[in-house]
This record gives sequence, C-alpha cells and structure tokens, in this order.
Amino acid sequence: MSGIVGYIGKSSAESILLDCLTHLDYRGYDSAGIAISNQEKIEIRKEIGRIEDLKTLLEMEPITGGNIGIGHTRWASHGSPTISNAHPLSDDQSQFFVVHNGIIENYRQLKNELITKGHVFCTDTDTEVIPHLLVQHDTGNFEETVRKVLPLLKGSFALAIMSKHQPDTIIGISQENPLIIGFGQNEAFLSSDISALLSYAKEIYPIKNGEIAILKANEIKVQTIEGESIKPEKRIIEWTEDDFSLQGYEHYMLKEIMEQPKAIKNTLEGRLTENGVNIPELEPFLKESFEYRKIDIVANGTSYHSGMIGKKVMETLLDIPVEVSISSEFRYEHGPLSEKNLVIVISQSGETADTLSALREAKQYGCKTIAITNKRRGNIARKADYTICTNAGPELAVPATKAYTTQITALYLLAIALTEKTKGHGLDRIPEMLKELHQLPEEVEKTLIMTQDAIDQFAQVTEDQDRLFLIGRGLDYVLALEGALKLQEVAYLHADAYAAGEMKHGTMALITPGVPVIALSTQKHLRDKTISNIKEIKARDAFVVGVTTIGDDDVSEIVDEVMYIPEVHPFLMPIIAAIPLQLLAYYAGTVRGYNVDRPRNLAKSLTVE
Repeated sequence: MSGIVGYIGKSSAESILLDCLTHLDYRGYDSAGIAISNQEKIEIRKEIGRIEDLKTLLEMEPITGGNIGIGHTRWASHGSPTISNAHPLSDDQSQFFVVHNGIIENYRQLKNELITKGHVFCTDTDTEVIPHLLVQHDTGNFEETVRKVLPLLKGSFALAIMSKHQPDTIIGISQENPLIIGFGQNEAFLSSDISALLSYAKEIYPIKNGEIAILKANEIKVQTIEGESIKPEKRIIEWTEDDFSLQGYEHYMLKEIMEQPKAIKNTLEGRLTENGVNIPELEPFLKESFEYRKIDIVANGTSYHSGMIGKKVMETLLDIPVEVSISSEFRYEHGPLSEKNLVIVISQSGETADTLSALREAKQYGCKTIAITNKRRGNIARKADYTICTNAGPELAVPATKAYTTQITALYLLAIALTEKTKGHGLDRIPEMLKELHQLPEEVEKTLIMTQDAIDQFAQVTEDQDRLFLIGRGLDYVLALEGALKLQEVAYLHADAYAAGEMKHGTMALITPGVPVIALSTQKHLRDKTISNIKEIKARDAFVVGVTTIGDDDVSEIVDEVMYIPEVHPFLMPIIAAIPLQLLAYYAGTVRGYNVDRPRNLAKSLTVE
C-alpha cells in the first residue's frame, strides 16, 4: 500500500515522478501528489483519486520546472482520503517536505508535545508530525536535523524528505518498510518498489534499517544514522519491463491466472529432482538435527489459505503437529514458543507488516524461521533464517492468483523435504507425489484450457446475484475459503464458504429457492459425504454448481450445472481446482464493470498493521 518515488538528475522531475508513480499504481491508493524543487523553491501539487486526476491538476496548475522531486500514492490509514491528508506533507512554515509509507505509532504523543510548543496541524495523518519535528529540532544542517529526529519516531516507515533550505538534496530512510535506491546515468531514484525503476535504472540498493541515503545531483551517499559511511552493495534488477507489461491481456489478473503453469514450473525448477526434492536455500537447515515439537504456519489473506493447505499436507506426511495462524492474531495470541518450534511465514510481497511482526515475535522466542515469499530481498526474506522464493515473477493485480498456487507448491516441496529428513509416516506417499509434481505445470495448462472453454456457463451462477455460498470438505473446504475471498475482492459479492458438513448446523437457514451454491468435490475419499450434503441443499431448492473431476457422474447427476477439471493427486487438487474459481471471480468482476486489478479499499502490499 502507498508508494514513494524520488528523482534527482538533469531531466524533468515532474514527468519522471508521474511515470514512476504510474508503475506503482498496482499497490493501491486513493490520492497522489508530488513536490518539485527548482533549487530556489519547492512546489506541491496533490489530488484525491487516481494519478490521472493529478495529471489533470498539473495541466491546470503547472509547476515551474525542476530536476529534483518526490512523489507519493497514499492509501488512507490515518484520516480519510482528502487533498489535505494527501502527501507530500509539510510543516506550517513550509520548511520540510515529507512523503511517508508505514505508521508512526507514537504520533499522538509527539503531536500533543508539538502543539504545546506552538505548532499548528492541518491534517488527520500521523505523517504530519515528521515535518514539524524537523522544524522543532532544526540545526541548520539538513542531514544532522534528520538524524536528531529519527530516534524520536516509533513504528515502521519509509521516508523521502526535502528541505527548503537545502533544495538540492533528497534524504531517504527505510525502517521496516521498503525503499530502494536506483542508480541511473548521472541521476538517482528512490522507489518503494523495483517496478517504478525498470525504465531508468539497472542497479539498485535496498536501504536497510538504521541507514540514511543522501541523494544529490552529483553524489549518492549511504550512511548509518550515526553518520558512518557505508558502501552500498549494488544489485542488478532481475525483472524486465516485459514482466510488468500486460502483453495483450486486458487485465493483470487474467494475465497472472494464465501465467500459472510457468510460475509453478519456476517454483519447481532446481528443487524437484528425479528422485526427490532438493531445496538449495535450505541445505544448512536440512543438515541440522530436527528436534522440533511443533510447526507453526503464519500468514494473512490468500497466503493464510495456502498455509491451511500446507498444514493439512504436512500433518499427513509428518509425525509432528502443525498449526496455522493469522499473522495479525499470532503476535498476541500464540501458544508456547521456544527453540523447539519451527515457524513458517508466508507473504507474497515479502513486506506484509502483520507477518513481519509475527516473524519478529517468533525470533524473540528463539524459533527457527522459514519464509516463503516472492521477494527474495524483501524485509521478511532478510529477517527469516531461511527463505524459499516462489520465483513466480511480478504479481501486479491486487487479487493473488499465481501467488496462491506457487505458495502451495513451495509448501509441498518443503513438506516432502521435511518428511524425507525425518522419515515421517507419510514417506511411502512421496514417490507418487513426486511423479505428479513433475506433471503439475502441464496439468495446470490443461485446466486453463478446459476452464476457459466452459467459463461462460460457469459464470452464470453469479449473474444478477449479490450473494452465494461455497462448500467443500477437507482440502475442498480450504479451497472454498479462497474462492469466496476472490469473489469478495473482485466481484464484491457476499460470498461465504462453509465446511459442507456444517451447513445443517445453522447455515441451512439461509438456503432459499434459487440461491447459488458452488459445491467443490475433488477429494475422492470425501465424495460420498459431500454428495449427501449437496442433496440436503438441493432439497431446499438451491441452484448448485458442482466442481469435480472428469468422469465423476455421481456429482453431475445431482447438481444443476457441473464444471469438470482434470484429476490429479488429491494433495494437488487445491491448485487445479483454484483455477475455475479464479476465473469465475475475474469474469464476475469484469461483467459488473469493476476494476478487477484494483478492487476498492484494498492494496497489494500491506505495510501497515
């Protein structure tokens, strides 16, 4: 959520900042703004709505040129989406200009202290305390003033700051919130995300906690907060502009659904061998003695659902209990933790604030930690003891699709590796799993073709509906939870998921004639029970669409419509069966005219708790 960009060089700062902000559009935001210096004065323009609205404002109220500037897209957390709350923000004397991602946890205390000293505030944000603190502690030296203020701030934050009295400089800070330096030709950039830098820089440096980046036209310095110089270890950007382009698709969500065979193949590549699993990133861990009494899987949203799948598979294969927790709950409500707990954290972005807090909590108790993420250089990857990168490529649509299926794939690899390591009771099931994992990308490709051909009929279940139910048993229940989440995010449908056997314990009261129900039946050993549950729902005249495997006539005979998918190993069915639900959500959203890539009120990278 929210995005920061900065530029210093010889080109027009306005055009570059607007272009970079456009590349951060996927992160989710409700206002945008820029501050530009011509080295004599700094001008701000900001607007609620989209970046296009900011561009329109700039046409009406142009900024006098400048080659230095900072920009921001804001996702409202403190204060509603208004022009006054939009960034950049300044103090009441217009001396310092700040854009900020994250949360200043002690801002109320700081604000009250500043008010007693005569400072006047005009926004509802936590960010506004920062420029006021800079004024209050101004030493006349920009860098020194920033160093005095930083220890006063509590929370997670990334900052880009400009000063009226030193308008040739941008200072960048990252504290548990990503901010990257991009190195161009005689120019420098700041960004929350690599995507904004692809057209301008090939080398980057993620600013670390406790570091300050000082950007000038002819010099880039990285120092500790104490002022000690650091030589930044530049890294080459791995992704290309093609990775971030639509490549002929109408929406990123559809592109990313269709990329799943390739994404899963990338997750398996170099880790799935002919006779087993080799995860190079975990080699030191797997060489250690395994004395863990419990595994905790911690994640949010879609990643939480992939963790639930991982739990069920690990408990089937291993002789050790596995618990899955929501990240925002784990920090405060976890059970006993010690060095005997293995904690697996899952995050697509590698920056999810709740998951990062849970990771820190686990490490405080001495737990060994493994991260599963798509960002090998994100905060979570840097803080975990070990990291499995899904290698799924950029996911720019807010609704997670290939992130979900590649996270599950990574969890399967980990489950197999741990089972082989510990000689778990599911060891004899691994050869069959390995065989089917080799075929998984091909089976996903086959499913996409089958589902695309039948999606029009399948999508009719949502036509003119504002609510529906999804039911399933075992792994299908977890799949129902993920399918419901996608329909909520993308089509704004009131979709509820239930364990099929629980319907008669209360929810059946909501089943009325014609109400749509998607019944998932992909687990053979649970099929008879699921069929009984479907019959109970049909007896109340619900309209039931079954999702089942090819050749399953028992389900097709009792439902109103059926969607067939290929049959694979039961553990892999949650990947295969996720595809029709993803496509259903996509088409349900587009038919209603919604922006499926940018659902209302949501953001891709959640860097606040």
